[in-house]
Amino acid sequence: MMIKTSPIIITILSLLTITTITTLYLHNSIAYAATDAPLNVVSGGGNGIAPLTGFFPKDIQINVGQSVIWTNPTTVGEPHTVTFVFDNSTRSGVVSPLSVSNTTKFTPLPPGSNNAPILLPDKNGSNTIIALNARTFNPTVIDSSGNVKSLSPNAHYTMTGTEKYVNSGWFLPKGYEQEFPGSGNTFTVTFEKPGTYKYLCIVHPWMTGSVTVK
Repeated sequence: MMIKTSPIIITILSLLTITTITTLYLHNSIAYAATDAPLNVVSGGGNGIAPLTGFFPKDIQINVGQSVIWTNPTTVGEPHTVTFVFDNSTRSGVVSPLSVSNTTKFTPLPPGSNNAPILLPDKNGSNTIIALNARTFNPTVIDSSGNVKSLSPNAHYTMTGTEKYVNSGWFLPKGYEQEFPGSGNTFTVTFEKPGTYKYLCIVHPWMTGSVTVK
């Protein structure tokens, strides 16, 4: 049985969509911090039918010593990251091939869910597993000397301007953390050095933004 949709309903939905996109566009220009209070940036939004993949506002200007808080308001478990790549050699992807000499049983999470690891035998008798890249999934900092430091989910990091790589890890709306165990809900950075800091979402690399610190 085919359900007919009223032209009036279609028109209303179209107008709501246009209004939402226009509002987000207008708020996607450069935002200036009026005070030294933390400035909030929305990462993504929408729902499973019409997800939004952008940072709002996209470009912001703050003062030295001020903080930016990124949150994810999407109504489904759509992850995002806030990732600063200052050295191209530290650029990382969502998935990563890793060689494992011994294969044990892998249990899907949550148990019973429809997922399994990709195991590719190689000529040395080992296996290559395709897995999520921890340098993308977990909050991670690589300093100027190449030292790697892991942060906790919902991290609050102080940016000195000497880092090679700063990543928020995957963060989701509250209540969806169980879909990706170990993920958080927010990411906060305090900027201690003037400059322009460009960033992206590794999961959706067309999502980009910048923080200019004066």
